[in-house]
Amino acid sequence: MIIKSINIKNFRSYYGNNHVDFSDGLTLIIGGNGDGKTTFFESLEWLMNTTVDGKRAENISEKRKSELLPGESDETSVSMVFEHDGDKELVKRFRFYKNQDGSVSLNDYEFVGYNNGAERIRQNGASMLDNCFESEIRRYCMFKGESNLNIFAREETAIKKLVETFSDIKQFDDLETLSITCESKSQSVVAREMQNDKKTADKAKELNNNIRYTDDKINKIIEDIHTLEHNIHTYTDIINQIETIQETSEKWQDIKKRIASLEEKKTKYSTGAKIDYNTMLLDEYWILKPFGNILNEYSNKVTKLSTEKRRQEREEDRRRAEEKAKHEIIEGIQQLANGAEPLPWNLPDRETMLDMINDEVCKVCGRPAPKGSEAYNFMLQKLEGYVNHIKQQQIIKTEKENSDEEPPLFSKSYIEELNYRKIRFCDSEAESWIAKLTPDIYETIDFVNKQKERLEQVKMDLQDAMTERDNLLIQSPGLTAEALDKSFSDYRGNYEAKESANVRLAELNADLKVWKGKKEGYLSEYNHLEPTSSMSKLYQKIHNVFNTILSAVEKAKENNIESFITLLQDNANEYLQKLNINDFHGIIKLQRQPNGSAEILLESSNGSLITNPNGALKTTMYMSVLFAVSKITTLKRDKGYPLIFDAPTSSFEDVKEEVFYNVIDKIEKQCIIATKDLLVNKGNGIKELNIDKINQLSCSVYRIQKVDGFNEHDLSTIQTTITKIK
Repeated sequence: MIIKSINIKNFRSYYGNNHVDFSDGLTLIIGGNGDGKTTFFESLEWLMNTTVDGKRAENISEKRKSELLPGESDETSVSMVFEHDGDKELVKRFRFYKNQDGSVSLNDYEFVGYNNGAERIRQNGASMLDNCFESEIRRYCMFKGESNLNIFAREETAIKKLVETFSDIKQFDDLETLSITCESKSQSVVAREMQNDKKTADKAKELNNNIRYTDDKINKIIEDIHTLEHNIHTYTDIINQIETIQETSEKWQDIKKRIASLEEKKTKYSTGAKIDYNTMLLDEYWILKPFGNILNEYSNKVTKLSTEKRRQEREEDRRRAEEKAKHEIIEGIQQLANGAEPLPWNLPDRETMLDMINDEVCKVCGRPAPKGSEAYNFMLQKLEGYVNHIKQQQIIKTEKENSDEEPPLFSKSYIEELNYRKIRFCDSEAESWIAKLTPDIYETIDFVNKQKERLEQVKMDLQDAMTERDNLLIQSPGLTAEALDKSFSDYRGNYEAKESANVRLAELNADLKVWKGKKEGYLSEYNHLEPTSSMSKLYQKIHNVFNTILSAVEKAKENNIESFITLLQDNANEYLQKLNINDFHGIIKLQRQPNGSAEILLESSNGSLITNPNGALKTTMYMSVLFAVSKITTLKRDKGYPLIFDAPTSSFEDVKEEVFYNVIDKIEKQCIIATKDLLVNKGNGIKELNIDKINQLSCSVYRIQKVDGFNEHDLSTIQTTITKIK
């Protein structure tokens, strides 16, 4: 099967029709991060997936969808023209409709194939794909990222399926089944005859019991092994699903850490950039910087204020003293000259005194008191004192009701504060102290300006990081932030469970080997019993023949597996040498594991294990195995199949790119590789093709990139174009 071309229409970022022609050798699809390499690969995955519903809304071009008016429709499709016993075409498509409320409906899904002969014959697409590019082969032909190149780590049953599909092991299945049946039946007949023979009956019965016991143990172990293998397969599937987003998840975690760090810096710089200059002007006395020559005036004014305050306080003290003295005088006016105590102020009372004045007679002593006389005047004074006393008592009562104590004249200490500052600023060191304000002010302003500059840079970096985060989700349809955060915790749990199951599986396989050895020992004893009956001896010989045949079939089957692995290993090493011309590459070893899986190892010629090969060597090692698998499938099926990779060489050094790709182009194998290699950074985030290196390539080259002018926050503005370079 050779892919001749594909056409991608309205599939995610591929707006409208996008056509690519492929060579029989290598075709490179070059694009930077976020340009659409993975989407290109996933469009082929979508086309070649026969197990899930292909009608998926997330595959629709957002740009095309945004252009539709209510009632209008278009289609999303991926088609492939290929050669396989003649030209054929495979098309997967569905239509999408814009509803009146702005939502989108999906209809008319179909997956069809066409034989493009003299007559264009339509058939079921899934059937055509499975006939021309069977699923067991497709699993070894499409790989996303470097982490998926190791097929034996990705799927533990891979080596078993490869052997079953592409070796001659299937030819042994019927013979093995027949041999097991014959051996089992002959064993039953021999057991019956031996137990009926007087000479061997007791020993045969003992051995039969032992054999039955070992069979029970063996069957229980095999049952446990199958359960563990099923569990391991389940863990592996989960791990593989997680590993498919490993690179994305790692990028996601890295972006999250950067965003958290930038948010922290943003808070820090924001705090430093929010200094209140008004506060600094007063609380830090910045206002004094240009006024050092008027401190004396300030001092004089504060002195005058202090003097005036003291004057007013003295006046207030004097007033209060006079008020107090008045009270004391009033109390003393009733004192008699000879020191005798006067009558109470309320005797006689007001009405009695008015009556005595009107009658001009002292009704206390009974003497007359004509108007103008000394007695008359005394009574007038007594009445006036009485009235004044009443008034004074009323004033005192009112003051006591309002306040027990009169408040001070100045309740605040502002003038004292001004005086304190006068003392501080107007001493002999004031001039030098104020002079130091200038560098402090300039340093603070410079610090704030730098914090503002850093804050602006952090804001831009933060925006870039958030855009990168959003783009990562855009480029990973079906993935959510929660899924990316959860993936590694799930990975660890399933990985540990898988490792534990593998340890237990190895223990069970060891136990199985022990019990099978015990059974073989019992069977050997059984076969060496010497019955007296000639019929028993005959059955014993027949059983030994069937047992020998079964052992031979099992050994031949095992040898077939070993031969296939050796063939795969030898071919892989041939490719490894080609992909690492004039460079160290070691020797690939395929090592079978107790659970039936295989591990790809790299050894030095002296037999030492290379435990940590560099990224480029590890990649070429895994790719060599894939080329070997492809070669063997071609030999067995007499048909070639393409290898399709998404970003398999991200760990390569620049100097190796053109050599590596030219080697692949010369291998008789169709390869399609989407990569960010052969791009050079021109600054400002702009990357251009390295034309000098591309001119040294013999393969076909396409460039994919986003159309300029897109809105980084609006998916409907994203459009990927494909341009043929050579």
